[in-house]
Amino acid sequence: MKMKLVLVEEDTSLRTRLEELLTFYNVFDIVKTFDGINEAHEYISLNEVDVVFINLRTGNPAFSDDGAYLAYNLSQMKPDLLVVLYSEEKLEAGTVFGCCCDEYFSLPFSIHVLQRVVKRVQYLFELLQYKRLWVNRSVLIKIKNGYQLVEIDKILFIERANRKNKMMTVDGKEVILSGYSLDELEHILEGHNFYRCYQSFIVNLSKVSYVKANNETKSFSLVFDGYAGEVMLSRDKYTEVIQLLKSKYARLTL
Repeated sequence: MKMKLVLVEEDTSLRTRLEELLTFYNVFDIVKTFDGINEAHEYISLNEVDVVFINLRTGNPAFSDDGAYLAYNLSQMKPDLLVVLYSEEKLEAGTVFGCCCDEYFSLPFSIHVLQRVVKRVQYLFELLQYKRLWVNRSVLIKIKNGYQLVEIDKILFIERANRKNKMMTVDGKEVILSGYSLDELEHILEGHNFYRCYQSFIVNLSKVSYVKANNETKSFSLVFDGYAGEVMLSRDKYTEVIQLLKSKYARLTL
């Protein structure tokens, strides 16, 4: 799958050279080229675009009508859009990435530098594709009256109670499952961030917002955003859950 690319460059010679090289890598479909940011901004806002290469003219990205201004606005409008800036000037990293771009290179560029940039963009694009597939992935679950598709990312937890399995979703809905053991459900959801935190609970670790610990009673529980209740956490699994949350989901641990 090729990335849909827009090139914004007012210098005809440089634009042609970049087009030739970017086409050579055979990972881009150059859908449009522009020599000004206004036309580019309008096109990108209305069409499906994956990557944009922009010649950066130094200036305050909040006020100047240059490449930095376009890069900054695109990042707010389309967060998943990959933006590559380039410039005749050598800029500090803080200045460059303050414009919310994903890659940067200086002019005149070398083939090796451009190759590095292309590989980086391709890598980021593949990550985004994986993320989209992951978020939209669903599981077909048997219920009393048939089967129901449930988006995996919307499941908070599954609870076994009164010989029935109940699935709780992020929007507060309860889905009563039919014909499964908790062991079978654990196997179905294996590899999708789910964890058997208690004999009767399987939780989506990516949705956990708080781990409660009562040192006096030695009792532990998990809390989710938007859900008023708590899910019991086994004393034996408390340390393991903390380590999993630290390693996979916490951006910073103090």
